[in-house]
Amino acid sequence: MQEQGAGQPPGAVIVRARPAGTIVFGSLTALWVVALAASESAQPTTVGRVEAGVLFGVFIALSAGGWLAVNRGRRQLEVGRDAIVTRPGRRGQPFTLTRDEGDTLCLLPKFKMLGEARPARLFFLGRGGFIVLRDFRLDEVRSACEAQGWRFDGDPSLAVRDVQHWLNLGRSVEAAKLSETFGPFPAAAADGEARTGLDAAVLEDFGDKIARKARANAREAYRRAVAAQRAFAGCAASPAEAGARMAEAGRIEGKARN
Repeated sequence: MQEQGAGQPPGAVIVRARPAGTIVFGSLTALWVVALAASESAQPTTVGRVEAGVLFGVFIALSAGGWLAVNRGRRQLEVGRDAIVTRPGRRGQPFTLTRDEGDTLCLLPKFKMLGEARPARLFFLGRGGFIVLRDFRLDEVRSACEAQGWRFDGDPSLAVRDVQHWLNLGRSVEAAKLSETFGPFPAAAADGEARTGLDAAVLEDFGDKIARKARANAREAYRRAVAAQRAFAGCAASPAEAGARMAEAGRIEGKARN
C-alpha cells in the first residue's frame, strides 16, 4: 500500500499546498514601500532620493525573494487513477498510497479536541493509511481525487478498524476524532480487551496522555470514556458480561475523580 521514493503517477492531477508566509512577507513589502515613499518625500536632494530608493528597493527585493525561497518547495499531491503520491517539498522522501479494489477515501478536516489540535488528513477508510493535508485546500484535494475516479462513499462502520489501528499506533487524539466523526461504535470491543469498549479505550488513552499537562481536560476525557463504556455494557450478551463491563466503567471513573 505504501512505497517510498515513488515517481509521478501517469496522468496525475497536481494539487499544491497553499503558499506560506504570504502575510508576513507581504506586510514587510508594504512596510518598505511606505517607508520608501516617506523617505523620498523627505529627501531634499536628488542624491538622497536615489540612495533611499536603492536602500528600500533592496529591502523590497529581499522580502519578495524570501517569499519565493519559502515557497519554492511547496508540498504537493500527485493524484493518479491507481495511486496518490505525496511529496513533502525540499525535505523528506515522497511516498505512495496505492489503490486496492473497493477502496474509498475520507477527508478529516483540521480539528481540536480538549486542547489537542491536529491537521487535516486524507485517509483510506478501513485500511489505516493516511496523508497529512497541512496547508492544502480540502475542496481541491477532493476534486482532484474524484476526477481520477476515487470514491468517498464508504461505509462508516469501516472506520472501526481505523480507530483501532490509530489507537495501536498511540494516536488516540486522531482515533477519538474518527470515532466522533463516524461513530460512536458502542458494540465494538478494543483489541485484546473483551471487557473494554473501543470508544472507551480510545478516550481513556487520550486522557492518560494529557493527564500531566492538562488535568481538567484529562478528567473530561475520562468522563466521556465512562459514558462510552456504559454504552458498551448496554450491548452485552449476558448479565455477567454487562457486570464486568460496568466494573471497567467504575475503574475509569476513578481516574476522573483523582
